Amino acid sequence: MGKALWIVAPALALALAGCDKKPAAEAPSGDNVTLEGADATLPAAATPQRDARSYLDQAAAGDSFEIRSSEAILKTTSREDIRSFARMMIAAHAKSTKELEGAAGKLKFAAGSSTLTAIQLQKLGELAAATGAEADNLYLDMQHDGHKEALDLHRRYAADGDMPSLKTVAASIAPVVQQHLDALAKLPKTAPAR
Repeated sequence: MGKALWIVAPALALALAGCDKKPAAEAPSGDNVTLEGADATLPAAATPQRDARSYLDQAAAGDSFEIRSSEAILKTTSREDIRSFARMMIAAHAKSTKELEGAAGKLKFAAGSSTLTAIQLQKLGELAAATGAEADNLYLDMQHDGHKEALDLHRRYAADGDMPSLKTVAASIAPVVQQHLDALAKLPKTAPAR
């Protein structure tokens, strides 16, 4: 059954991607053009956006997830290197949230919504239910995945975003996210208890 899911899921995603296409519009030359929807290879919540509103919302949710998962691991881990990393995540993501809120305010935009996605909420639940080495390793995996998505989001908005001043903020956040990924690479997984 697992193999069948790997075959069916991508086909279903491609089929559903066609549902996201906008209707054909008349181009000035009279030719019909089709406006493409979101990239079907990425989940909707992880698809990097080029408009300010979507970018701000995704960045805020990402910061919120990094902070909340880091607060959760601080309650359970006994590893000082993970505790130190988690404290750094709380401070760094609170700072990037403030930077984005400040940039949004200057543009007369509301700050990004820190509402977590269903997947992020599920991951927090899994982390809360885990203990010991399982919790440590789950946290490290979540941080790695979350930071890869965040790096892509900030880099893509910095390159192709619709608001120049917000692009500058995104460009300044991206290297910090890369530093987090570099720090994560130095944290070994915890060996499970025997």
